[in-house]
Amino acid sequence: MKALLKKWITGSSIPQEYLCLGARDCHRPLSVFIRSSPFTSRIEVTHKHYFLGYKPLIIGISVRTGDSLLNDEIQMDFCFENEEVVATLQLKRFQNKFLGDTNILFYQGIDGRHHFISPIYQKVNAFIESLKRKSPDNVDLPGNLYDQVRIAYCIPRLISLITVFDGSRMNLFPTDLHGALGNDFYLGSLRIGGEACGQVDRLRRIVISEIDKGQFRLAYGLGKRHMQPMADRSSFHLEEAVSANFGFPLPAEVGVYRELEYFDHFDVSIHRIFIYRTVNATVIKNIDPLTHVHRYYAQWRENRKLETHYLFR
Repeated sequence: MKALLKKWITGSSIPQEYLCLGARDCHRPLSVFIRSSPFTSRIEVTHKHYFLGYKPLIIGISVRTGDSLLNDEIQMDFCFENEEVVATLQLKRFQNKFLGDTNILFYQGIDGRHHFISPIYQKVNAFIESLKRKSPDNVDLPGNLYDQVRIAYCIPRLISLITVFDGSRMNLFPTDLHGALGNDFYLGSLRIGGEACGQVDRLRRIVISEIDKGQFRLAYGLGKRHMQPMADRSSFHLEEAVSANFGFPLPAEVGVYRELEYFDHFDVSIHRIFIYRTVNATVIKNIDPLTHVHRYYAQWRENRKLETHYLFR
């Protein structure tokens, strides 16, 4: 009854803002396309874009060096069955980096529109959000920025764990703002001023691990480690094995890990965008990697009767 009342008022009965699921549990997912204008042909970037920031919204798009560059302003369409557009982002380019034979174009969100829930419910929820007391630990996402972020999370975002280690003490914390750029480079973003960002800045080497979806509570529980100092390895749930080159501790139920070393960085508002070189990538075992999505998209899937197995915390 409570869930039905909540859905009647807000358009969604889902109790959590973000829902965990395995990467293989999202059947019939959305595809992502970009176009430079309503009249140009579209380019699929479902697996060639990188969500790297939420204040502002930051999206990286990879193109091969020598290919025609995209316009400074583009539209990103999120499509069901490759045809029905259920959400759009308007983006403006602010940076690009050449990495080997790849050019990474970095875009900032300008505007976002979606049909995950009705416009009336979107307005109701915006009013309810405005009445909530904001936690000092949370980043405020004013106006349309919140919708831009919701749209970015309609694609299941991989939650991986980052290990930093100085030979005696370590830290282990989750990230979903990251992605492999071919075999040689890796992109990731951390919040400026956080302990985690400072540790990466100082130590210049990390291991990033994909973990099994069964570790979803552990991953969310480690979120507080972004703002905590390094600790003894006995404080963490780890594998017996260590990484091949760096000898870093590995988290429990790791499937794939990458050893990365600092290459470059730049700052955008609250975010530090790190570019790493990939030193080594190792497959430990076959897992269903942990991801998560926003509840608006989950509600849209439920309304469409698209079967999905979520992991509720």
